Amino acid sequence: MKARRDISLASAILIISILACNMPGSTPAENTNEDVPPAQITPEVTYVVVVENTSTPAPTDTPIPPTATEQIPAEITLTKNSNCRVGPSAFYNVVDQIASGKEMPVIGRSEDSEWWQIVNDTGRECWIFFENATPNTDFSSLSIGEAPPLPGIPLNFFVTDQQCLSAQKKFSVTLSWSSGGGETAFRLYRDGNRVGEFKPTRFVYKDPAAPYNKVVTYEIEAVNENGTSEKAIQIIPACK
Repeated sequence: MKARRDISLASAILIISILACNMPGSTPAENTNEDVPPAQITPEVTYVVVVENTSTPAPTDTPIPPTATEQIPAEITLTKNSNCRVGPSAFYNVVDQIASGKEMPVIGRSEDSEWWQIVNDTGRECWIFFENATPNTDFSSLSIGEAPPLPGIPLNFFVTDQQCLSAQKKFSVTLSWSSGGGETAFRLYRDGNRVGEFKPTRFVYKDPAAPYNKVVTYEIEAVNENGTSEKAIQIIPACK
């Protein structure tokens, strides 16, 4: 009888345990590893920076005051004693002679930049050959100076007659020429020596005593108040 009561008690306990496991709200131990819905994952947020086209204000020009540049007065220093001429060539007359070492203001240049136009101590404008002086700056920007006109070279300079008298050992030559313009006189040279200066209206010369038995060279130049022209030349064969 006791054994039956023990069995009945054990069965009752087992039934109660089974009923307790099936009661609402109870969580069986074997359900602890069941799948759990995944947690909500917040997606990453990508930030896009939008740069709008905005007008750039135009730069405002700020006037810059000009920088004053000191101008160096053009001058030359003579490196040798020099003739100062009416114009930029050796055909012009000499109006002054200036000693070496003198500093002179320069106001112009020749077109080929081989002569400097200066103002001498008396205030007269005249010209110095570039090889006779040292400039203190670059003269290429100097204006081309003005010079008075020279006479034109005599034209049509010819031997119009010659007489060779071998027996008497005499020789005479007649020359003629025409005006090149602007002259006040003509100067005639034989073998480098002046034989005469003639009025601007004279165009013929007879040389009654030309050298005998030698080549003779005649040259003629025109003259005015500013200087002389280039020379026209005639070379005469020897009279034998």
